Amino acid sequence: MNKTAVLTALTAAFRKEFQNGLESVKPSYTAIAMTVPSNTATNTYAWLGKFPQMREWVGQRQVEKLSKEAMSLTNKKFEATVAVERTDIEDDQVGMYRPMMAAMGESAAALPDTLVWGLLKKGKTTECYDGQYFFDTDHPVFEKADGTGQNTATKNITTGTDNDVPTWYVIDDTKTLKPLVFQSRTEPEFENKFDPAKSDKVFMEDQYLYGSRRRCVAGFGLWQLAHMAEKLTLNKANLQKIIVAMRKVKANGGYNLNITPSLLVVPPELEETARELLEAEKIDGTTNTFKGRLKLHVSVHL
Repeated sequence: MNKTAVLTALTAAFRKEFQNGLESVKPSYTAIAMTVPSNTATNTYAWLGKFPQMREWVGQRQVEKLSKEAMSLTNKKFEATVAVERTDIEDDQVGMYRPMMAAMGESAAALPDTLVWGLLKKGKTTECYDGQYFFDTDHPVFEKADGTGQNTATKNITTGTDNDVPTWYVIDDTKTLKPLVFQSRTEPEFENKFDPAKSDKVFMEDQYLYGSRRRCVAGFGLWQLAHMAEKLTLNKANLQKIIVAMRKVKANGGYNLNITPSLLVVPPELEETARELLEAEKIDGTTNTFKGRLKLHVSVHL
């Protein structure tokens, strides 16, 4: 087999390892982020904050106009690259690279989780569509559906006094719309470069290059569907307080959003506490009314 045929066969094998790694990861980001396909560099979300409500049809339809509030997300580029020594291929020592190609596929598949869950903890310092930080104490909710009238400041963050307690979150993951957005421009691609005539890397350093590439970005969506608890002990009383607060959140015009807190998100430090709260039959000898009411997600990115 000539050199070109060897490299072609090797690339096919590496591509298969990459694909296996890609398929082995089951991302969890869809619990809090809606996936939006993108066909341009930047997507603008002018519909965030508009909640169409069914009403009795009297006279003509009432057309909901897009809100002046909008959020734009510009896709970013991500890559991972592995250099394969040319001599390793000549000496048939390529077995060591197969796990690396699979790991590259796993990393590409895990990227949405890394971006989405990692963004959640930045919500206190990152603006969302209404110009406020995503987790804030004064999101504007207006008296009228068109965003006019009296403004009622609404919060989706509760701050306690215990500096040693990790931050945790309560999410409504039951809706089509989600608190975050994962915008996908291109799916993970596997690329290679092994032609000495076209690659300085091969000619100058005697290395073949294999890599992955993806374009995407994560951003904040609907703040109404998420609540942040910082410096607040995770217990039954505090969880109940946040659930009640979330259920009372309204849209412009006074519409009840029927928010259903359904997911508790914690860092690894709070996993045991959260499991007891959501899974134990009794807590301190009393029937645990939270058993089975919320799902649990433990994120290493928090």
